Amino acid sequence: MSQSESARTMQTIVDGGAASRLSRRSLLRGAAAVGAAVPVAASGGGSVAQPAAAAVAWQADPATLTIAMNGSPSDLDPHSVYDYRSAMPLRGPYESLIALDGSATDSYVPVIAESWEPNEDKSVWTFTIRSGVTFHDGTPVDAEAVRKSFERFLTMGLGPAGAMRRFIQEPEQITAPDASTVVFDCGAPQPLLEAYLSSQYGPLVLNVDVAMQNEVDGDLGHAWAMLNEEGLGTGPYRIVSFEPEEQLILERFAEYWGGWEGSHFDRVIFRVVPENETRRQLIEQGEVDIVDNLTPEANDALVANPELVIDRSYSAEVDYIILTEAGPLATPEARQAMCWAFPYDEVVEGVFRGYGKRAIGGVSELVAGFAPETFQYTTDLDKARELLATAGVPEGTEIVLTQESGYEDVTAAVQLFQQNLAQIGITLSIQSVDLSTFTGIMFGEMDAAERPNMMPWFWWPDYNDAYNHLYPQIACDQWGVAGTNGGYYCNEEVQSLFETNRDEPDPAKYQAALSEIQQIIARDDPPAIYYMQRQWTTVLRNDIEGFVFNPINIGTFNFYTMSRTG
Repeated sequence: MSQSESARTMQTIVDGGAASRLSRRSLLRGAAAVGAAVPVAASGGGSVAQPAAAAVAWQADPATLTIAMNGSPSDLDPHSVYDYRSAMPLRGPYESLIALDGSATDSYVPVIAESWEPNEDKSVWTFTIRSGVTFHDGTPVDAEAVRKSFERFLTMGLGPAGAMRRFIQEPEQITAPDASTVVFDCGAPQPLLEAYLSSQYGPLVLNVDVAMQNEVDGDLGHAWAMLNEEGLGTGPYRIVSFEPEEQLILERFAEYWGGWEGSHFDRVIFRVVPENETRRQLIEQGEVDIVDNLTPEANDALVANPELVIDRSYSAEVDYIILTEAGPLATPEARQAMCWAFPYDEVVEGVFRGYGKRAIGGVSELVAGFAPETFQYTTDLDKARELLATAGVPEGTEIVLTQESGYEDVTAAVQLFQQNLAQIGITLSIQSVDLSTFTGIMFGEMDAAERPNMMPWFWWPDYNDAYNHLYPQIACDQWGVAGTNGGYYCNEEVQSLFETNRDEPDPAKYQAALSEIQQIIARDDPPAIYYMQRQWTTVLRNDIEGFVFNPINIGTFNFYTMSRTG
């Protein structure tokens, strides 16, 4: 199929595609799997999750890596995945042109592309495709296959495609002038394209020809790819079994272009185990090799176990509470009051036991573009009371906070907040809802006045850039299904800074704009209470080697570099 014919084919997507986007943040910490595991009796009076029968024999095999996930993968199409529980297993079968180098956030290694270079102003980037790469069905990967993959990604327009449209708006801007060359013509200097193409969310290469064989009603094979167990990628492992809400299994792809010299796992099993205590027992008993994001109490209980290693690393994640720009929180003064009333130290040190530190505004210190001079609130109930009076919010006002159920730490944090607000005459009503309800609210089309006044949330960027971190949260065009601006925040000065500096080639001017945005949303017109930079925890059996934490690629693993000692 020619490029023009392919472009005409890829012009439509099923209605409601945007509404079907799956946010990795809404599924963070595994909320997608509700009651997925079947408990059976275990020693010591506890319970462990019964694995599916196909995986039982393999779990004792030293060549098998088993990971207990607190939520189920929900989507296996790499061009729509936007939750980290789906992204985690896809790190095995799918690859990008380039990738972050180990734990680095600003240096890259070749993957499908063996080399790349920009033109002088970095508006055009040229990638040379590595020879010998094949999809899992044996089809060679050439420049046209890569071009078609990006064309599908942009045309579908789901999940993380918005991040790519900062650099490439139309598929025609990506060309394959010969079998080994792919050219991205951004139309303007884009020094961050390199950073974006290393993201685990979106720019992954997929076998479009196979996907199109399963197209229904113009969906580009999306419905099929979401659950497929066939080989559509180029990575070292391929999906061989997927039982939603139970388990997913990867097995080694024998013809992988990188080869299999040295020590590697033969397969990787992902078990869905929603219960925090059950996952803790499984890793202690050696039934699984890795768990992550346990509660602080569970992590503390495992520290003394010599058979375990606990990696505590700061990430690009910021935890915050969305403040809806309507009703009692319509004014900047009222939202400032909420920021002064929050019990920061009690939450970070008491609830989270130091598995995190105070946020300095809306961007993590580890993200490029972070502004260290950003204003930081403290807890001051007198200032909060004064600002509420200025905003015309009377004592006795009820403020509604809606949270996703199942998170004890978040519940404890908002209850402490509730106590502080009660001291200044404000009633905080806390509502807990299930995942589907919370996601429906977060990404629904209801008016701002109909939305909860507050919602706990957490976010990290697709790639290492403060602009990318902030834009989906607070831009005026990111309401509802368009992004993650759940509070319907819109500040004209912030929006102007976004629009005029998106393509700014001068690093100093770009940083100045980002710093100004961070100061506005922290001090003058807060869209949220930014309270914590989370410390991500990964618990591993001590015979697992090759694990490297990357603060941008949170919750994913490079399975190819991992193995078992002994």
